[in-house]
Amino acid sequence: MTIDVLNAGRRAVVCAVRGGHVRRARLMNLGIVPGVPVRVVKAAGAGPMILEVMGARIMLGSGMADAIEVR
Repeated sequence: MTIDVLNAGRRAVVCAVRGGHVRRARLMNLGIVPGVPVRVVKAAGAGPMILEVMGARIMLGSGMADAIEVR
């Protein structure tokens, strides 16, 4: 499943980052790499999604969030 389907407050572990080289590199530079736990701070219902990754909060659009597979 991808992270964009999770509700606010849910926690998950990144298992894969999909997409082209540029998209994967951008997400990995933000710390979103396989094995890293993430928490959904704000779900992407009406705007960007906010995630907490290694103590930092990052904002992602739905296209980027759709590339993050979690378990």
